[in-house]
Amino acid sequence: MLITTSKRTPGNRQDRRTLPGTGRTARALCASALGLGLALAGTTAHAAQDARGGGDSGAGTTIIGGGESSEEYSFVVSLQKQRGDDPDGHYCGGALVAADWVLTAAHCVTTPDGVNDPEAYHVRVGSLDRTEGGEVAEVAEFVVHPGYTAYGDEGSAHDLALIKLSSAVSKAPVPLATRTPAAGDSVKATGWGYTKATGNDPSQLPVLHREVDLPVLAPDTPECVSGAADGDAWGIREGDFCTGNPGGRAGTCGGDSGAAALTRAHGRWLLSGVTSRAVGDCGTTPDIYPSVAEHRDWIRGVAG
Repeated sequence: MLITTSKRTPGNRQDRRTLPGTGRTARALCASALGLGLALAGTTAHAAQDARGGGDSGAGTTIIGGGESSEEYSFVVSLQKQRGDDPDGHYCGGALVAADWVLTAAHCVTTPDGVNDPEAYHVRVGSLDRTEGGEVAEVAEFVVHPGYTAYGDEGSAHDLALIKLSSAVSKAPVPLATRTPAAGDSVKATGWGYTKATGNDPSQLPVLHREVDLPVLAPDTPECVSGAADGDAWGIREGDFCTGNPGGRAGTCGGDSGAAALTRAHGRWLLSGVTSRAVGDCGTTPDIYPSVAEHRDWIRGVAG
């Protein structure tokens, strides 16, 4: 059964991705906070706000060790909501997969109590600057993958949700990958997450879109399965793939949750995954992404 929340049937507005933190709680919050811009460790994803302190976090991850994007991506999305005095506060990343559908991480739009109220959110599509440009659309509905479970202290498989927009946009969507990245491949992680693992102030999130190339690791790599602090709480799950951290200082973090993980084929970018979580601390332990290829039928079944 699909889990949905629309403006007609509001969901729980509480969100665990708003506070800063690191470590396991942070990672879980990170899953939520990645979108909000927190630098969390050992959590479900990298939201932009939640961490050990708990609270309302935004799911998103940080790009550590990369640089500002120089190529225009028509499909990049900043999922936004009111944050303090900022009506356009960055919460999580996402990718346009159809004219009126965006793919993001499920932890960006849920809590253990239910699905968040879509009426509180809007998206900016197709701009490398999350504060201007592109196209802005309201959110009509969240559809969460039926296999996802919102835990407070561990990651879940199938960390994906689709965002139904109130109106279609004209930007070109990203094609979906048909194969999961394999060990030895390279994935381009993207987003507006913190650029340092110590980040926990949403006002310090980068305004310009960033990216970093990361190597794909075999799914049974010990570091992908468990971390020193939290065991397998945030490790790889069914349908996920895992990337390493070149030099021990590269990867995603708070504010990047839900953002696109891209691969290149036949001269075009393909959406291969979305940022979900890190096994441990940002930039120093492997990052986990649900594979788009493994979930392609579900995505197409919902978004067409």
